[in-house]
Amino acid sequence: MGREQIGTWKYAYFCIASLISLTLFSCAGIRQTSLGKEAQECLLRGQKKLAEKNYDGALNEFQKALSLHPQKHLEEEALFHMGLIYAHFGNPKKDYKKSLDLFLKILNDYPKGHLTEQTKIWVGVLLENLKITKKLEKLVKAVKDREETKERFREPRKTKQRELRSEKSEEAQEHLLRSQKLLAQGNYEGAVVENQKVLSLPDPRCPKDEALFNLGLIYAHSRNPQRDFEKSLEYFKSLIKNYPRSSLVEQANIWLGILEENDELNYIIQKLKQVDIDIEEMKRNRP
Repeated sequence: MGREQIGTWKYAYFCIASLISLTLFSCAGIRQTSLGKEAQECLLRGQKKLAEKNYDGALNEFQKALSLHPQKHLEEEALFHMGLIYAHFGNPKKDYKKSLDLFLKILNDYPKGHLTEQTKIWVGVLLENLKITKKLEKLVKAVKDREETKERFREPRKTKQRELRSEKSEEAQEHLLRSQKLLAQGNYEGAVVENQKVLSLPDPRCPKDEALFNLGLIYAHSRNPQRDFEKSLEYFKSLIKNYPRSSLVEQANIWLGILEENDELNYIIQKLKQVDIDIEEMKRNRP
């Protein structure tokens, strides 16, 4: 009789423990869903503020989303948009180093995320920008050191410097998916072809803005042997001009800013190199 009572109590205890565990698990699931929804709202507010050029406000919203510890894809998106803010040409607190650190964190923490390929391209461009900037600093110092020598040969020259989704058709969707796959495989030419096919489709539902954006990314990719910043600029400009209401316009504007800045840095470097060449030539021709 005593054994039966003990067995009954054990069974009752097991049922109560199971019920408590199930309740806690359900509560945790509900809380996670709630946090995900709240994080999604923060992301949407952040994107809206970024479009309004409220960079500090947007940054705060994305940081709020991260503090909620939502699902991985939401964390990845928050970090990505924070990287965009620090790379934005219009942001007075622009910081390419912070932007690069955020993009590298994405590659480290979410190597197979849905933004991995875009992040890789950003990392390549930002590294290129930092490399050019360092090269520029060295050249500026070298030219400054030779300034006195140049003054003895002729008056300083005055040189000018430039101041600083619509519903998709099935066929277009197939081309875009193949493009993403080819890009991930490093087949840049194949990815270009797939996006150009989208541009050639007569269907008005075709997401040609997305194809233009992809082409801009491909030609800016640091690993693309056919990388061409001029072509990349053309595609981003075409997207902004022809599809001003596209959700990709803001990102295209950010790309324009950094690519034009890279172009400006290259232009200045070439000018500084030319000054150096002029000095050497004047030395050789000095009577």
